[in-house]
Amino acid sequence: MRTFLCIPIDRPLRAELDRLSQRMSRLIPVRATWVIPENFHVTVRFLGEIDPMLTIDLERSCAVVTQDTMPFELSIDRVSAFPNEARPRVLWAGGEAPPPFCSFVSSLDRRLAELGFPRGRPETVAHITLARIKERTDPTIAKTIRSLADTPTWTLRAEQLVLMESRLTSQGAVYAPLFTLPLAGRKNNAV
Repeated sequence: MRTFLCIPIDRPLRAELDRLSQRMSRLIPVRATWVIPENFHVTVRFLGEIDPMLTIDLERSCAVVTQDTMPFELSIDRVSAFPNEARPRVLWAGGEAPPPFCSFVSSLDRRLAELGFPRGRPETVAHITLARIKERTDPTIAKTIRSLADTPTWTLRAEQLVLMESRLTSQGAVYAPLFTLPLAGRKNNAV
């Protein structure tokens, strides 16, 4: 099964991102797959195809990290594209990856390496995918993306880690949570 680790998006922020996504789809007329609001999330780590039995070990390993991690905030303050605005393949909303997010991802990465996953690359941006572009784009799209710089700043409180299964269908990806762990911060709350 195809899986990834993510931080879920709360309902009010999901509604704001949906409005932004709809605005972008009108301003950026390209063939793209726009993510439905129910699928918005901050990707922590894409794991790819895994054996379903591995979810037991994954939950144990992730629980060690989430028990030691206090909830933290992510700033969603810009719109951009991967690999870059001149050749966009993925449109996203996000912000600079703050130290608590980087530390969290790094700790998860170490635990995942113990289970045989290759090391991930350090994150510099915490992002929410809004669309995946399916065609070569006009170079003027970069200007349109930059014109969205007036995007309001939102704050996402990261309080949970979810292992999500992603099933690809002809209507798009269907996500199903396999486990959810709270960021408990036990180590940091010790007396």
